[in-house]
Amino acid sequence: MKTTLTRHRRRSLHGFTLLEVMIATAIGLIVLGAGLVAAMQMQRRALFEEQTMLAQVTGRTVKELIAADLQRAGSGMGNAPIVFSDTRTHPAIQMWTEPDLSMPDLTRPFPEDPAFSLPPAGHLEEEVSDVLRIHWGDTRGMVTLSPCAGTNVRADTRTFCTVENPSPRLQPTTAPTTPALLVNPARNLACHVEVTNVDAAGRRINVVPGTGIETTTTDRCGDFASEPNFWNTEPDRESWRIMPAQSATYRVNWASGTPTLEYLGPGAANWVVLSRDVERLSVRLGVAAIAQPFGGMRWFPDVANGRPNGLDACTITTCPIEQHPNELVAPATDEELRQRLFQRVREVEVTLVVRTPRQDREAFDPDQPIGVDRERFPIDGFKRRTFTFRVMLRNFAAGGLQPLLTEN
Repeated sequence: MKTTLTRHRRRSLHGFTLLEVMIATAIGLIVLGAGLVAAMQMQRRALFEEQTMLAQVTGRTVKELIAADLQRAGSGMGNAPIVFSDTRTHPAIQMWTEPDLSMPDLTRPFPEDPAFSLPPAGHLEEEVSDVLRIHWGDTRGMVTLSPCAGTNVRADTRTFCTVENPSPRLQPTTAPTTPALLVNPARNLACHVEVTNVDAAGRRINVVPGTGIETTTTDRCGDFASEPNFWNTEPDRESWRIMPAQSATYRVNWASGTPTLEYLGPGAANWVVLSRDVERLSVRLGVAAIAQPFGGMRWFPDVANGRPNGLDACTITTCPIEQHPNELVAPATDEELRQRLFQRVREVEVTLVVRTPRQDREAFDPDQPIGVDRERFPIDGFKRRTFTFRVMLRNFAAGGLQPLLTEN
């Protein structure tokens, strides 16, 4: 009996066999490996969700910024044409369809930019963005003009008369001149000028017609003698005003190799980076319908309804205009047609494509051709979100042609 107990005691003092240790180690490694893989997948998914949320936040922020500027469009002048120089007259809303801003174009209010690039060749080369430009007047610095003699608010080509104690906001401080807009809602025209001095005591404002770089020397805005009665005030009504000119321009630039939403502010010489996650900016303009069906919008572009071009590319052939009863003749040139259509713009639709800041390289095979997902986005490791919103231009309802809601 004693021998048997001793034998059992000796066995209990022995450890695991080598085989048992190897099996346990292998099982432990498998469990540990599975845990690590699961942890990495959870970490990857958490990072992916974080990136997606960042894209959504970026989209909402940019949407609010652009929508706020669109609400300001035409403030103080409605959708009256703005005379910037002898060669440029534009509405308060401008857009260019997928332009190459590195190339010169006289229709644009800013010069070509060698630092601008279109999307790189490959699966993103078709993702070219539109350019949106918005103009408005800063009513906080508005000055009401008053007759110099009789009923005319203009003493000569470069001198205007004001009411007493005009706002000092138009007085140049940090720059030689202050960009401003001369407006009268009853005249359906706005003149861009550069204010050189405000003489509050003498009730005079001195200006140079034009934009500084480009001058206006002819017609109503540039030559007082051409039509002096145009600057008369209406009886018992303060109709002429001058206010600081404001503008905002949005574009997507690929010069850095990644899409960069850039902003050109009022009077700025350089573009400012807003976001490096907005991949595409698309703009559609809604033109008030003045023929059957009444009361709706004619969207440009709208391929499904036979309008493949943006308003900036419209011609008499491709965008036949609906004739308003107040228009005696049809537009004679493509430029005149585009100007009439832009005056009828009442709504703007903006589409933003925003992608995640970081690329998930495990989501695709770089050695294989880039495919597309169900939303027709490329499967290249970036997750994208689309934000489409429409803004009714509240200031445009006061000027220009109004839509006819019933037949005459």
